[in-house]
Formats: sequence, structure tokens, C-alpha cells
Amino acid sequence: MIPADLTSRLRMLTEASFFSREPPEVGAPSAVKPIAGDLPEFLPGQKIIATLQEARDNGVFRAQVDGKQVNLSLQGTSAKAGDVLNLVVTRATPSTVIATLASAAPDTASTSLSQTGKLISFLLTGQPSPQPASLAANQPLLQAPPTAGQALAPLLKQAISESGLFYESHQARWLSGETDAATLMREPQGRSPAAGTQPPATGAAATAGTTASSAATGTTSPTPQAAGALAEGEAATVQRAEASSAAQARAAAPIPDRLLPVVHQQLDALATNHYAWQGMAWPGQRVEWDIDDPSGDSAGEDPEAAQAGWRSSLRLTLPKLGAVEARLHLTDAGVSLHFVADEDAAEPLRRGRAELAEALAQASVPMTGMSVEVTAPGADHGET
Repeated sequence: MIPADLTSRLRMLTEASFFSREPPEVGAPSAVKPIAGDLPEFLPGQKIIATLQEARDNGVFRAQVDGKQVNLSLQGTSAKAGDVLNLVVTRATPSTVIATLASAAPDTASTSLSQTGKLISFLLTGQPSPQPASLAANQPLLQAPPTAGQALAPLLKQAISESGLFYESHQARWLSGETDAATLMREPQGRSPAAGTQPPATGAAATAGTTASSAATGTTSPTPQAAGALAEGEAATVQRAEASSAAQARAAAPIPDRLLPVVHQQLDALATNHYAWQGMAWPGQRVEWDIDDPSGDSAGEDPEAAQAGWRSSLRLTLPKLGAVEARLHLTDAGVSLHFVADEDAAEPLRRGRAELAEALAQASVPMTGMSVEVTAPGADHGET
């Protein structure tokens, strides 16, 4: 879904911005106002999961959000200390976050854009990035916590595979017969065909079309064996032609608004080789997942970079351990793990080292190392 004329769009935008303005008049320098240091961390419309810890006056609670202690104002709710709530931020001040209950619908799993992706998005569309693209059809990956990690692994893989970020490569696999059309239809681009286009006919439909075409032109039917081979050949030709026509129509048509977030995330991935996913593993369990692809341009120029291995991180808040971040470095030798957690969670993580190593060994991924970094309570673990 990346526009074929992206380069020309950027060039036209740059030239228009440069030549459409008169040179600015140079006047006396004015004082530059410093950026305030108390800007709110939460933005209106942002979805958060809050654990209420202490009730205060006028519907205000002391709460934990993403490992941080905040003052949370909830109006018109019967919440009490100990509740875990899905909320939407309506307003934020330096001292208090005002939020309301989110709808009963499951939270969305969504990708997030880096600053590079936001810049490309602004140049491409002339406006700031819209809301992030949703993954997993806006549903939690599991309806309940799994009893074993093996149940979650294929669902995480499917969520990324069907996110639309790799749609063009999946199209190439479909054309070569390595995947089926139903797989493409599960991706956002497959669910949004261009106006006036339909998916290419396959099987009996394509054969029927070629048969009707032959009847209309009055051609003579060959022998049954030759007719079968001819029908299959014509069906394949028609299918390829219709697929090509549909692809050209989609390329010429404007990008639907609902697909812009996916296109922006594709551009961000091309620029940074970084993928970010966040959503609900199961109801109430939010997960943030980052993946850094080592097969970028630098990896092709530097053999050592190509062998550096994959880096990934998981950030989540657990009922007993609180906010935990796991940074993984995967190489041919195995995986090394670096945990970042509060002091109360550090010792349980260390005690579970042997059990974790055994579980990884059973999955044929040896653990090459493990470390635990202790942070101050309520500290932000940051990005990896």
C-alpha cells in the first residue's frame, strides 16, 4: 500500500513550500520562551489501565498507571481502591489526570509510530498522524490467561503477520502460489478493496467465465482432455490479468483513511527497521512489544552487524510483580535476557531463573545469560 509516487509527492510538497512564500523579513531578535518542564505525560484520547490504590476527596484516587504513581480524577463512577480500570484520558494537568471509563468493547491492539514515522506521515499527508493502526481485529489475543506460554506464541506471530505491515510481500507469495487469498483477506488492505474492484475469480468461477466467453464468440469446443487443459490455462491467464488490473486500480485510487495508519507504520518500518506492537494479550493484560530487525541496510554493509542477532523487548504490568520490562537478545547461540523491574519484583525474578532456563531449553532456545536491573518504585523503565 506504499504509493508508487511517494518520491514525487515529497518533491512537490517541498517545492511548493519553498517557492510559495516570500523571503521573510529579518527583524530584531525576540526573546525565545523556554519550553515548560511540566508538560502532561498523558494526552486526551489516550487509553490507559489504572490500578486504584488510595481513595481521596472528590473522586480523586492515587493510582498506578504504567508503573507510575499519578493522581487520577474519576467522576460519576463507583470505583474503589483496589479496582483495575480501563480508562480514556479526557484531560491532563501537571498534577492530575482526568479520565473516564472506556467502553465495554475490548481494547484495541495497535502499532505506534516513532518520531521518524510521524515526520514521514506529516510530509505524506500534510497533517499529523491519525490514530495508530489496530491489530488482531480489535480483540484480545486470548479470552483468559494461558496455562502455558506455548498458547500465546502463535497468536503473537499471527497478530504481526496479519497487521498489514507485510501485505505487499504476502501478495508476492500469493502470486507465486505460496499462500491463499483467504490469508490476504484477513489483513486490513484485503478487507478494504478499492471502489469498483473485486477480488480475482478463482476455481469454478474463473472456468465458468472463460466458458461463457468461448460460447459468446462462437468458438468450437475441442476434445474433453484438451478442453480441460485449455480451461485451466485460460483460467490462470484470466486470474493473473484480473489480479494485475485490480492492483493497478488500487495503486491509482487514493489511500482510504482507515488504511493511512498502516501505510505510515510501513514507512516507519522501512526507515528504522523497528516494529512496535501494543495491545491486550487477554482482557486486562496490556502488553507492549518492540522488535528491531537486524537485516537493515547497515547489516548488509557490516558483516558483524548482520550477525548481531535480533533484539526485542516486552513491557507489561503483572498483578503480583508490577511493571516489568524484559529485553531479549536472540542469536544463533540462544537468548540472553535483561529484566528491568522494581525492587519487590527483582528477587522473585532471580529465584525463577532455573525454571525459566528449563522452559527455554524445552523450546530449543538455550538461555545464554540473565540479569535483573532494579529501578526505583514508580520509575519509568523507558524505551529499549
